[in-house]
Amino acid sequence: MSTLIKRDLPVLIISLFGLGIVAEWFLPIKQLTDYKTFMGTFTLIMGNMAFGIGMFYAITAELKMLQRNKTWQQYFITGSFFGMLLIMSTIIFGYGFPNAVLKAEYKWYTYNVYQWQAQAQYAILFLYQCGAVYRVLRVRSMETLVLSFCGLAFILRSIPLFVSYIPGMMELGDWVAGAPALGGTRAATLTSALGGLVVGLRALIGKESTTLEVR
Repeated sequence: MSTLIKRDLPVLIISLFGLGIVAEWFLPIKQLTDYKTFMGTFTLIMGNMAFGIGMFYAITAELKMLQRNKTWQQYFITGSFFGMLLIMSTIIFGYGFPNAVLKAEYKWYTYNVYQWQAQAQYAILFLYQCGAVYRVLRVRSMETLVLSFCGLAFILRSIPLFVSYIPGMMELGDWVAGAPALGGTRAATLTSALGGLVVGLRALIGKESTTLEVR
């Protein structure tokens, strides 16, 4: 019974739902098309439910973080998190969910508060990226030399100061972005696509254990 619930039943559900959607791409049958449309709507509903569950875990994680680190900085971060959550919830439910996103109050909050916070987060991530670039771009071998050269050429090409005063910097940066970088990106995309295809097929036939390892 334990094996049926933990392994056999999930494999059966994944196979039935997945094979029906895959078959719709190859068989022009109206029933399969309706089934795919229904499953798309069902998936959207499940995604919204998962968003709610994720919000619950985010709140509990923030509270646990506050319990472990009771400093004024953490109180400020946690208080800001719950303050923004309270404001957003009040606007959404106070002005009629789900039509609240069309109201002027929601747009004002999005454009004047939330959008600026998102941009500030990107600025903070930029500082972390600068530290990561400093640690990565160290010439220790021929491979790291090529990586450093291409990385610096692309970075300097994106800064108007260097483009204006260094002849050929724009052309060199465009070549790095269009030749070696694009070739590496395409190879990574092909590898990811093939890997996703293999994992998907293994999941449909019940051979991929990672799709079943839910505690």
